[in-house]
Amino acid sequence: MPSSHPRGPRALAAIAAFKFLKSGSLIALAILLSRLREPAAAARFAEWLRALPIAAGHEFVGRAVRNLVGLSPHAIGLIGLVAIGYAALYAVEGYGLWRHARWAEYLTIVATSTFVPVEIWELWARFTPMKVLALAINVAIIAYLAWLLRRERIARDESAQPGRSPSRLP
Repeated sequence: MPSSHPRGPRALAAIAAFKFLKSGSLIALAILLSRLREPAAAARFAEWLRALPIAAGHEFVGRAVRNLVGLSPHAIGLIGLVAIGYAALYAVEGYGLWRHARWAEYLTIVATSTFVPVEIWELWARFTPMKVLALAINVAIIAYLAWLLRRERIARDESAQPGRSPSRLP
């Protein structure tokens, strides 16, 4: 059942859009990976990546190309399946948040929280500004949704106590 947040719809819509964007990106990745299971297609893709202007002088692009070309078709397929699984999770989260469903807020808190330790480890292992941004966004999403749920619970508890006037919510 959808829950209503008086001042939260825009923020929930933004989080939902972010989840939909992640889902769409992972679906695109899975489609690309399904095509790269053929060695000839993987070699053509690697050459295309090497020819991009961003590849010149960027070690991470060269390393990514070497790692991609070195993967077996089976490994590429497994990565594609994992991408589809996460895409489905993000799509469900996005749909629920778009509809202001309380279950989606809980799901998003739990699912996003599971990535925070991994993101911290990744940040510690190899610091990049993008990793800091990803961690900050995920922590902000968790904090905001937890705040919404707590605010809603307080309002529900106060309205359930007869003869007591509801206090202002933070």
